[in-house]
Amino acid sequence: MALAINKLDNGLKRWEADWTTADGRRTRKRFSTKREAEDFLRSTVGSIRSGTFIDPRIANKTTVGQLYAEWIERVRTIGATGRKAASPKTVDNYRRFYENYVGPRWSHTPLASVSYDDTAAWITTLVGRNGLPAGSTTRREVALLFGRLMGYAVKRRLLAANPTKDPLGQTDYIPARDRQRDHVYLTMPQLTKLADQCDDFDLFVMLAGTCGLRWGEITALKREDVTLGERPSVSITRAYSEVNGQLILGSTKGGESRTVPLPRLIAARLERQWLSMATDTRLFSGARGSALRNNTWTRRHYAPAIARLSASDTTFPRPTFHDLRHTAVSLAISSGANVKVVQRIAGHASATMTLDTYAGLFDHDLHDSAGRLNAALSSLGWN
Repeated sequence: MALAINKLDNGLKRWEADWTTADGRRTRKRFSTKREAEDFLRSTVGSIRSGTFIDPRIANKTTVGQLYAEWIERVRTIGATGRKAASPKTVDNYRRFYENYVGPRWSHTPLASVSYDDTAAWITTLVGRNGLPAGSTTRREVALLFGRLMGYAVKRRLLAANPTKDPLGQTDYIPARDRQRDHVYLTMPQLTKLADQCDDFDLFVMLAGTCGLRWGEITALKREDVTLGERPSVSITRAYSEVNGQLILGSTKGGESRTVPLPRLIAARLERQWLSMATDTRLFSGARGSALRNNTWTRRHYAPAIARLSASDTTFPRPTFHDLRHTAVSLAISSGANVKVVQRIAGHASATMTLDTYAGLFDHDLHDSAGRLNAALSSLGWN
């Protein structure tokens, strides 16, 4: 590696650092003083020898659009971390946010020109597709996507640091997550009433409300996924996702399969239903055997059922279909299931996630546990 400090005859920046990297590239950079040139060269030599050197010329030549094309293909095929490919729905969401918001502003911008201040100003004044200021959820999702993209540039050694973060690694311009709608938990009597009102889909609702399956999972179930016997269960190995109006059959959320225990009465009903079914037939289908679509099914069956129940009982809850998943978790907890069983039903990656999501439902266990300990002491005559 050749190194030199050259004094120039003219110009305001009269000193030049000149070096040749190990791969044979000659590089020059000009400075106003000799000390600046020496300090820069010393730092550069150190980073080259330690293997942390990043050539600033590459960041000047590579645009955000070029980086995005590489990144989204990686996400689609092997995932951002390289462990597993993202779901088609996730990839579609990234593409829409990029094409609608990120691309128009940054596509032709060199990576070296992206800064924290420019990013913050862009996000805080982001305009939606309707020409009005974008909502906090949209601004949050767009900002997170852009931050991930610039993080990938760091990983690719195109940038030394993520320019969407301040020197402390903060991103104060990103809106906080909106407060989520409270979960609705049905009691078992309420669940059975709702199922009875859903016509031929009563078993569909009961399965969702007792096993905690997501919409895409339950609509992808086939006869071969159900195991009967002493310990009936259902295997969750695939799920539908809707992308640009088309249903795509793929892996479950998180890419993990799981087995969920079935109440025996539910299993018996499933067995009676499938007597005339082929092994690879979907358990639940729409007209002409087509896969169920959430919006269509909700409009035709679910919403009218809730409306009828609400008309006769104004206190009846108004759960979304996803609330049936929450209902299954609450019923399992109230029946005394431990957190690992609840985790299996919910399909969470860890019991910690289950506790974080449903912590409030476990509160009654504090007093129940004390009561059980008290009963054990009393049985021994302790006082």
